[in-house]
Amino acid sequence: MGNRSNRAFVEELPELLRDRGLSLRKLAQRADLNPSHLSRVLRKADYKTPSGELVRRVAVALDLPHDYFPEYRASVVFEKISADEALRDELYQRLR
Repeated sequence: MGNRSNRAFVEELPELLRDRGLSLRKLAQRADLNPSHLSRVLRKADYKTPSGELVRRVAVALDLPHDYFPEYRASVVFEKISADEALRDELYQRLR
């Protein structure tokens, strides 16, 4: 799959931060995100889950491909099947 991760964002990000010597606060600043929100997402607090946009911003802030995290790729797929009735029905039939 090239330079993309299949590990969940909450599993992959702490390792990426450690490898780069970056704090969560500094990353949030680079990605133009609220550091408290990013922290809650990582801790899965208050049922916070990473959106496609959040993981895209983090990937770009870490100089990774924008589609590095699987949550971003899943969000694109969901958008496409939500907008395309024929594609949605085709995939549904294939997956049944």
